[in-house]
Amino acid sequence: MLAKRIENRLKILGRKLIDKDFNDLKKNLFISHCDNLDHGDYYSNFIFLLANKTKLSAREIFEKTKDYLEKLSYIKKVELINGYLNIFIQKKVFFEDYKKVLLKKENFLKNNWGRNKKLIIEYISANPTGPLHIGNGRGAVLGDILTNVLKLSNFRVTKEYYVNDRGNQIDLLVKSVLHYLGKISNEENIYKGDYLKEFAFKYKKELENMSIEEIKKFTVKYILSKLIKQTLKNFGTNFDNFYFETDLYSKNTDKEVIKILTKKGLIYEKDGATWLNLKKFNEAKDEVLIKNNGEQTYFLSDIIYNYDKFFIRKFHYSIMIVGSDHHDHIRRLQKTFEYIFNVEAKRFKFIEYQMVHLYKQGEKIKMSKRKGEFVTLDELIKEVGVEPIRFYFAKYSPEITINFDLNVVKKENINNQIWYLMYTYARFNKILEKAKEKKFKFDYRQNLKTNLTKSFIYLINQDNYLKIFRRINQFPLVILNSAINLRQNYVISYLLKLADELNSFYEKEIIIKGDSKEIRYKLIFIYYLKNILDLGLHLINIKPKKELHNPIS
Repeated sequence: MLAKRIENRLKILGRKLIDKDFNDLKKNLFISHCDNLDHGDYYSNFIFLLANKTKLSAREIFEKTKDYLEKLSYIKKVELINGYLNIFIQKKVFFEDYKKVLLKKENFLKNNWGRNKKLIIEYISANPTGPLHIGNGRGAVLGDILTNVLKLSNFRVTKEYYVNDRGNQIDLLVKSVLHYLGKISNEENIYKGDYLKEFAFKYKKELENMSIEEIKKFTVKYILSKLIKQTLKNFGTNFDNFYFETDLYSKNTDKEVIKILTKKGLIYEKDGATWLNLKKFNEAKDEVLIKNNGEQTYFLSDIIYNYDKFFIRKFHYSIMIVGSDHHDHIRRLQKTFEYIFNVEAKRFKFIEYQMVHLYKQGEKIKMSKRKGEFVTLDELIKEVGVEPIRFYFAKYSPEITINFDLNVVKKENINNQIWYLMYTYARFNKILEKAKEKKFKFDYRQNLKTNLTKSFIYLINQDNYLKIFRRINQFPLVILNSAINLRQNYVISYLLKLADELNSFYEKEIIIKGDSKEIRYKLIFIYYLKNILDLGLHLINIKPKKELHNPIS
């Protein structure tokens, strides 16, 4: 990747210019893409970092950097803008992108940051007590897109859904079923959704002949298959594995972990319960692992589950995507693995996402899962479709609360950004269809290699085309930075910027005009753009529409 080559060159120069604290430079140096191409293709904080570590002025550092970088065959020029090092790339570099996209497609976006390490990403993992709600949908979107960028970054990724099929919430679920069967009356503390009433009515005969344990297993299995897995299928989310909490205990992993903690002197008994001593590691409080009634806590289950990930299944990295209401729990869990099991924080990462607020006709819809007053993900899919949900849930960084306005996302105009992106794709697909209608014969697969070089030479010296080549060159770095920072919204921001420039290009350029050779060259470029948009939309798990009728206005 070109951006990484430049970064490595800057590290080499940095080592020459500073005598100490090189590791700090290596750690904090970044290179990113320029949104404004007038400022360059890429920019870096290199000058800022060196200014604090040498006796040279920023201008002197820049002049040395300029002399060094402009000798490289792939760099056109460098400039100092607002203290940042801004880098312009030579035109010939874009030919390699052109070839990769047209001949190897997905390989264009790949990098080797993950070095083939095993990584497990766990997300959604909603209790099997009812249908998935829209908050679960946000977790699904984050997990799906990050999985895609991590795979492109050469991680061996396993997508997992952790099924909490034991504990208080499952006991309450059974209690709720018994209530709807008429076996328990006047209960307030139950799940009140219609889905449980319908379930109890439909399977009344079978349920009445089951033991409590059988009802538990039967109900969990039903909700998981009918109300969770089916919704995930509708939403386009799939998992490599569903891992059940009960399996952790059936394999006696709990006993193995307790034995380790006991040997480390971190277990003690108090008030009939078993405690983990976290105060020893400067935490404010200790954690109960086993209650005085013998029931294992969620904290113990999470220790066991993640111990299984790292030490039994041997994953090098683990990522958990959870709602922000789990903040303190996951912080303490991460510290437990860092303190006790020597798992570095960089190997055990968490992504916390904020809530989704749903608006309809200008009013916020109130939701409570316990009371059965919530909008299911299936209901939202029926209301607006999969693509708008996926797009708007992916558009924002996880720490931002989403206000999802049904009135906005259903409109087919430029103010609805998912429609705008889909329309961009449809426009360029329409050009290729129009070429067929005009009997312009060109077999892309057969004639691509022979025409590719000539096409590039013809196009690269035209400003309209050059600007697009430059923007597309940035895409692999967007993928890498998205993977490094675990931010799916980088991809959306890039695609929207690209869409702006593609639509501007569309308005200025007439493709099917000129002699047959010129048209052929330009059609190869349109095919190139379609491939890029295909890659981008596939990356965010959105199916492109080949035709949309409303004009952009």
